[in-house]
Amino acid sequence: MSRFHAVLFDMDGVLVDSEPHWNRFWREEVFADAERGTPSLDEVTGRNYRESLAEIAERYGLPESVDHYAARFDEASVEVYGETVELTPGIHDLFDEIRARDLRLAIVSSAPHDWIRTVVDRFDLGPLDTVVSAEDLDGPGKPAPGIYERAAADLGVDPADCVVVEDSVAGVRAAATAGATVVRFKRSETVPAIDGVDVLAETPGDLRETVLGLLDGE
Repeated sequence: MSRFHAVLFDMDGVLVDSEPHWNRFWREEVFADAERGTPSLDEVTGRNYRESLAEIAERYGLPESVDHYAARFDEASVEVYGETVELTPGIHDLFDEIRARDLRLAIVSSAPHDWIRTVVDRFDLGPLDTVVSAEDLDGPGKPAPGIYERAAADLGVDPADCVVVEDSVAGVRAAATAGATVVRFKRSETVPAIDGVDVLAETPGDLRETVLGLLDGE
C-alpha cells in the first residue's frame, strides 16, 4: 500500500505544451509594452497571469490597464487550449494507473477554471477528485503554498501525503513549502534540480516510471 494518498498535477508545461505559446505572448504582447526596464519570463512563469500582470505594471509600467492585458490573455486562451496545445504522451495511462491504486487525482493550476476545463474536456482527463485554480484562493497563488494546501484540504489529505508534478520554479516552491513530495517535469525541455525538487523526470516515459515508482515505494 502506498504511503501517498494523492497525486496533484500542474497543467501548463506538465499536462500540455502551452508554455512556449504563453512565453511568446508575454514577450510580444506584454513585455514589449514595458515603459522602463526589461521584464523576464522568470518573473511570470508558473504564476497566475493577473497577479503577474499587476506586478509587471507596477515594476515596469504598462500603457494600458491590467484588465486590458488580462482580456487579451483570455482571448488568446481560446485558441491556445482549444486548438493549439497537445497533451503530454502517456498522461491517460498514467492517470489510469493512479486511479487503479485507489489514489486521489487532481489538477492544481495557476490558470483560471475556464482554461483548465477546456483542457480537461478536450482531452477527456476526467474523472478528477478536485480541480483547484489560483482564482479559488483568497491569498496569493504560486509560489505561495496556499494552492497546494487548499487542494490537499479538498481531498481530505495532508500535503505530506501528496506527490506533486510541477515544471516551474514557482510551482516547485509552492508544493515544497506545502510539504509535498515534488517531481519536476517540463514537457518542452529538460529542467534542472532546484531546492524543493525530490525527483527529476526528463521525458514523458520517465515521468510515468518516476511517479509510479514513488507510489509503489520503489
